[in-house]
Amino acid sequence: MPGLITRAQITRARITRALGTRAARRRAASAFAAAAAALGLLALGTGGPAKADTSSDQITGNGITDSAVTVRWDAGLLGPDNKTTVKPRDSADPYAFMHADFKDLEVTVGQTENLVHQAIKVTWKGKPMKGLFNANFLQIMECYGDAPTGPDPENCQFGSEGLKQDKTGGAYIGTRNGNVCDKHQPSTTEPPAAPGSAAFLGCDPAEDPAAPGYSHHSPTTGIDTYTVPFVPVDTTKKIYIPGELPFNKYNSNEIQQAGTRADGTGDTYFNTLTASEAPGLGCGEIKSDGKPRDCWLVIVPRGEYEPNGWKLQDFDAPSIMQESPLGAATWAQRMQIRLRYSPAEPSCPLGSAKERQTQGTELVSHAVFSWQLALNTAANCSKIYGYSATPEASNTFELNHPGSETGLAFTTIPIGSEAVRGGGTQPTLPPLAYAPIAVSAITFGFHVNLADGYVSKPIKLSPRLVAKALTQSYKSDLTDVRANGGAGPDWARQNPTFMTSDPEFMKLNPGLPFRSGSSLMAPLLTGDHSGVIQQVWAWVLTDPAARAWLGGQRDENGMIVNELYQKLDLGSGPVDSFPRPNLCFNTGAPADDIPDRCTLNLLPYTENFDDSASRVRAANNPEGADWNPNLRSPSGTAGWWEVNQPIEFPGQIFMWGVMDTASLANYGVVPAELCKADGTGCVSPSTASITTALGSAKEDSSGLLHVDPANAGSGGYPLTTVTYAAVRRNQDAAALSDYAALIKYAVNEGQRPGVEPGQLPHGFLPLPESLRGTAMAVADLLLTPVITASAGESEGPGTGGSGTGGNGTGGVPDTGARPVASSSASSAAPFAVTSASPQPAALSTPALEVGAVRWALLAVMIAGLSGAVGGPLLRLALSRRPPGAGG
Repeated sequence: MPGLITRAQITRARITRALGTRAARRRAASAFAAAAAALGLLALGTGGPAKADTSSDQITGNGITDSAVTVRWDAGLLGPDNKTTVKPRDSADPYAFMHADFKDLEVTVGQTENLVHQAIKVTWKGKPMKGLFNANFLQIMECYGDAPTGPDPENCQFGSEGLKQDKTGGAYIGTRNGNVCDKHQPSTTEPPAAPGSAAFLGCDPAEDPAAPGYSHHSPTTGIDTYTVPFVPVDTTKKIYIPGELPFNKYNSNEIQQAGTRADGTGDTYFNTLTASEAPGLGCGEIKSDGKPRDCWLVIVPRGEYEPNGWKLQDFDAPSIMQESPLGAATWAQRMQIRLRYSPAEPSCPLGSAKERQTQGTELVSHAVFSWQLALNTAANCSKIYGYSATPEASNTFELNHPGSETGLAFTTIPIGSEAVRGGGTQPTLPPLAYAPIAVSAITFGFHVNLADGYVSKPIKLSPRLVAKALTQSYKSDLTDVRANGGAGPDWARQNPTFMTSDPEFMKLNPGLPFRSGSSLMAPLLTGDHSGVIQQVWAWVLTDPAARAWLGGQRDENGMIVNELYQKLDLGSGPVDSFPRPNLCFNTGAPADDIPDRCTLNLLPYTENFDDSASRVRAANNPEGADWNPNLRSPSGTAGWWEVNQPIEFPGQIFMWGVMDTASLANYGVVPAELCKADGTGCVSPSTASITTALGSAKEDSSGLLHVDPANAGSGGYPLTTVTYAAVRRNQDAAALSDYAALIKYAVNEGQRPGVEPGQLPHGFLPLPESLRGTAMAVADLLLTPVITASAGESEGPGTGGSGTGGNGTGGVPDTGARPVASSSASSAAPFAVTSASPQPAALSTPALEVGAVRWALLAVMIAGLSGAVGGPLLRLALSRRPPGAGG
C-alpha cells in the first residue's frame, strides 16, 4: 500500500531522504538506514568541534561554524587537513594564462565537520562575472578519495545529462567529456582546435590519448573526444555511458554553474550527500579501518579562457564556455576542501541492549536524533534510545496500548485530542505526564535563484496569497492547463498563471525578478493531518479577505478560488491538512493507452517536512509528472505518471514548500515573511519573534501551551509551536527512569546550541528557564509512585491509577506549562488552535471528492503491528496518509 509507510533514515540532526531517485540500488541503503533510525545507533562524529554559527540566528541560521574553511586559489591545492598545500600553483605552467582570472578568488565553506545530509553555505569573492553565466562562474561537486593530493576527476559526482540549460554553456560544460586538441600545447595567440573544428569550440590539450595509461577514451565515442569515466567508490568499474551513472538529473548535488555577481561576490548552498543518497560516493560509510569515509568539496572556477588558449570575446556564441571541468587542464585549476562526515552506520552491535522506544511529531526529529547519538554513545551501547516520526493517531494508540514498547511520544497537542478534531470521541487514556521539550515553528521556505543570483531576502506572503497557493487556484497548477497549454476552465480565465504574476504577490515583493518558466511554482506540501497544519490554516483565517476569497469572492483583480476547493468550505474554520481534490483531465490519448492525469500526478505530496526542505534546497521539484510507459501503475499495468522535471538551473529557480524551522535551517532555505493583508506587520521565524510568540502562549485544559496565530504578540511569529514529551506513567520503573533521563538530558545539555551530536540544532529556540524547570519537575514526577484512584495506595512507579498533577500537584511546581499526569477526564476537551475561534468538535478536513478514504484506523493498526512485524530492530515510521486521503 504505497504511501502509508515511509523509512526514516537517521542522521545526526534530521531525517535523511533520498532526493528523487527510485533506483533499486538505493532501496537497500534506505532500508539499512531505517534500521539505524529505529535503533539510534550512530556514533559521535569525528574530527574537531564544529559549534553553532554565532553570526546567524539560532532559528534559521546555517552559516559559519568553527569548522569553516576559507581557501584562496593562489594558495594551491590543500591536503586532507585543509591547511597544508600539497600542490602549489606554478607560474611556469603552460596554462598560466588562466591564472589571472583566478588569482583573487577566495572561497569560504561554512561547515566541514560532523556533516550529514544537509546544506553547507559556500560564499566567494573574486573576479566579476562577464555576461549571464558566460564566464567567471564556479562549478561545484562532491568527490571521494583518500589520496593525500585529493580526489581524481573519476571520483566525482558530476555530468548528469539534462541539467545544462540552453544558451548558458557550451556542448560539454555540464558533461564528463570534451574535445581533444590536434596539438598538445595551448596557445593564446594560435589556440589549437579539435580536428575538423574551430578553436572557439574549445578543446583540452592536456588530454592526450597517446599518453601511456590514458583512460579517458570511451569505447562509444570517437578519437577526437575524451570522456572521464566515473568509478564508484570501492570498485574499479569505469562508467563511460551517462545513462549508466549511479546519479542523474533528478538526484545529483552537482552545481554546474554558480554565477558570480557584477561585484565579484557569490553565494550558494551545497547539498552534502551521504552514502544513503549517493552510494557511488560513500560519504560517511564505515571503512575497513572502522572510521567513516571523508569526502571532498571540489570547486572548479571558470574564467574567460578555454584550456586551449581561446579567450572569450563578446556575448556571441564564441563567448560561451565549452569545455568540461573534468578535463585535465581545467581540473588542474580546481580548489578542494576535505569534508568530514558523521558515520552513516551503527557502531553498537545489534542486540547489545534493549531499545527504549520513542516516537512522535517530526517537528522535534532533528533535536531528538542529536540527543540520541550523545546518549547512546555515552552509555557505551548499554542503553539505546530509538525514535520514529509518527502521526498523532499513532501516538495515541501506542501510549494507550498495554503491550506497546513505546512509552514516550513527542506531541504538540494533548494525546487523543486528534480523535476529537476528526469528529470522534476522546479515548480513555492511562495516566500521562507532559514535559516541555522543544520550541520551534512551522513555516514556508523558499529557494529563489533568478537573474541576479541567489535571493537571500525573505519572500513576503499574506494570508490570502497562501490561501491561493494552497487551493490550486493559479492556472499553472491545473492539470488541463499543464496538459495542453490551454487557458484552463472558465472559472479560472481571470486567474494569473503563476503566483509571481499575481498583482498581490508583486505588490508585496517589488523588485523580485520575474520567472515563469516551465517548472511549477506550487508549494511542496505534506499529506498528513496534524495540529501544526491546522495552525497554518488558523493563521490564513485571521484575514477576513482570505476567508471571503475562500468562500468564492473574487479579489480586486478578478482572481477566484478553485471551485473544487470552494466546495470544501475552507473559510469556515481551520482544517488539519492540505487537501487536494483529485481534479483529473483527459490527455486526449486513447483511454487504453494513457489514463487521465490527475492532481496528485501533477502535484504529488512530499513525504514529510524534511523531504520538502531537502527538495526545495536541491531545486528538485517533484511536480509536473509526465507519462512513462516503462513504469508500473499501482494496479500493475504498464505505464504510469513519473516526475520528469530535472533539477532546476541557477538563474531559473523558484521553489518553496511547507517545513519546520529545523529542516529549513538544516538545508539553508530562506524563510517566508508572514504579513498582514495590507503588507504590514511582516514577521519571519527568528529567535526574537519566536520568543515573543512564546510569551503570548496560553494553556489548554491539559496544561499544554499553544500560540494563537491571531494573538502572537507584536512581532511574534504566529506559527510557533511547543513540543512536549508525553510519558505513560503505568510503565515499569526501569522504563520511567530511562525516559526521565532522556528528558533531563534534553532540557539541560541538549539545549546548548551547536552542530555536534547532543547539542541543540538550528531551528529550535533554547527552552526558557521556566519550561526547563517544568520539564525537570516532570522528570522527577516519573520517578515517583502513581497513586491509584480506587485503593489510594502506592503500587510503585508505573502501575495503574488515574494520575495526579493535573493542576500542578504531586510536588511539581507550577512554573508555566504545568506537568500533567492526566486521566482521560483531564484531557477530554477538544484542542482549539485559536482562542478566538474554538474548533468545533467535529471539524476536520473535508473528504476529497475523488478517492476519498479515511486511513486513520488503518494507520493505528499498522502502528500497533509494527513491533510484531519488525521487532525491536526495525520499527516502521508512519509519517503520512497516502496521497489523496481525506478526513
